[in-house]
Order: sequence, then C-alpha cells, then structure tokens
Amino acid sequence: MDWIGIGVFIIAVALLIGVLFLLPVLKKLADTLGNTAETVLTLNKSLGEMTSETSLILYNTNETLVDLNTKIGKLNPLFDIIHDTGEAAHHLTGTLASYTSVKHDRAEAGINFIDKKDLEGIMRGAAFIYYLRQVKRESDRQVESKVV
Repeated sequence: MDWIGIGVFIIAVALLIGVLFLLPVLKKLADTLGNTAETVLTLNKSLGEMTSETSLILYNTNETLVDLNTKIGKLNPLFDIIHDTGEAAHHLTGTLASYTSVKHDRAEAGINFIDKKDLEGIMRGAAFIYYLRQVKRESDRQVESKVV
C-alpha cells in the first residue's frame, strides 16, 4: 500500500471512531427533538382550547356590554327627568330666596321706620288689639257651635 492509501485508511478509522462516540449523543438529540415535537403538539392543542375559551369569553363580554348599553339607554330619560327636576327645584329655591330677601328688606325697613319714629308703643297696642279681636272671634265661634 502506498502512503495515500494508509492516510485514507487512518482517516476512515478516525471517522468511524468519531461516529461511534457521537452515536449516543445523536440518539439523545433525536429523543430530545421527539419530546420537543410532542410538547409543541400538546401546546398547539392547549393553545387551540385556550383560544376557543378566550373567544367565548370575549363573545360573552360583548353580549354583556350590549345588554348594559341597552339598559343604560333606557335609564337616560330617567336621568334627564332627575336633571330637569333638580333645575326646577334650584330655580324655585332661587326665586324663594329672592322673594324672602325682598320681604326681609321691607320688614327691616319697617322696623327701622318704627325705631326712627318711636312708634313701638303704638305697634304693641295695635298687636294687642289684634290679639283681642282674634280671641273674641274664637269665643263667638265656640258659642255658635254650642247653640247649633
């Protein structure tokens, strides 16, 4: 044999030894890739189930939102009525406040006039006469109701 044949033979033996050493590693790699393939299939099934569940949840959420929007739409007139009632009450209280303010100013002007002219005694006398008339009317009514 010549030197080239011996070199090729040594290279062939070295490759055979390398392949024998790499055979268990390649088997482990094949097993790992097989397990990875099974895991990916399982993941695909789980992902499909999760997607269908998520779609169902989204559908139910959309239905709930439509129902809620419908019910809120039905409540809007009620809120409008409440708003209008509140505005009317505000307007009424504003009117009453201005009316009582005017009455208060008039009463205060009357009190100032009485104080200024020293008419307090006359006012007390008038109030006493008014009280006596009211008592007389009450007693007359009681007498009339007993007679009838």
